[in-house]
Amino acid sequence: MGRRLNILRLAMWNLFQNCGFSMSGAVAFTFLLSLFPFCIFLGALAGTIGGRELAAYAVAQLFQAVPEPVAKALAPEIERVMGRSQYGLLTVGAAIALFFATSAVETLRAALNMAYRVKEGRSYIFCLLQSLFLVLMTAAGMLALAWGVVVGPVLAHSIDSEAVHWLLSQDRFSVAVRYMVVLCVTSAQLLAYHLFLTAGRRSFWDVWPGVLLSVVLWIVIAQLYSRWLGISDYSRFYAGLTQLFTALIFFQVTAIVVILGAEFNRALSEAKASA
Repeated sequence: MGRRLNILRLAMWNLFQNCGFSMSGAVAFTFLLSLFPFCIFLGALAGTIGGRELAAYAVAQLFQAVPEPVAKALAPEIERVMGRSQYGLLTVGAAIALFFATSAVETLRAALNMAYRVKEGRSYIFCLLQSLFLVLMTAAGMLALAWGVVVGPVLAHSIDSEAVHWLLSQDRFSVAVRYMVVLCVTSAQLLAYHLFLTAGRRSFWDVWPGVLLSVVLWIVIAQLYSRWLGISDYSRFYAGLTQLFTALIFFQVTAIVVILGAEFNRALSEAKASA
């Protein structure tokens, strides 16, 4: 236990020493910029499958596990943007939205490469296609979860089975279950980022400690940040931009714990190599 704590302290020092805090700001900024194009693309994709209702539930999945003030700050603006957008899935507008949605993935790639001390040797086209694929898989996963919420109740009423009713009925899904589903999806995405987005080769056993660390810290920080916003008043600092900066700060803290997970994995691998 003491050895792991020493490795964690080393990872935290490396996070500071190797510009992890600066990179987390870049990741948070590009994530916020990419969020609206991503939702436009998500709305276009959902429109071809199940219409606006499915898109609305899919966007709601984005805010299941974030602090309530952050959700309240962004959700209405995203709904307003999606309400104005009339992009079909195959239109130029949706393609442009998909392209700009990849900027957060590319910034996260650079941050993780820096944390692992590796240089990107793959071509730009490969990296772009990989980012597009990850954005598409994220959108598809959110739509699959939303489909269960929108279509699930209809199926539950048409199938005479108590088990199916329990699994699919909307009113049986508690907040805790939805929270766990979002966390499982988030953990799977983090594993994909560490294994495939970052340059170099790593196995599941090489990256799972950092992913677990990031998820646990993220849960704790989300709860603490939500409580902190309940007693603090950021309007004294940011005035009319308070809601925007409230979300941006949370995204930066999230990026910090993701990069710290990579630093932790690297410190672990170096400790194993020197043992």
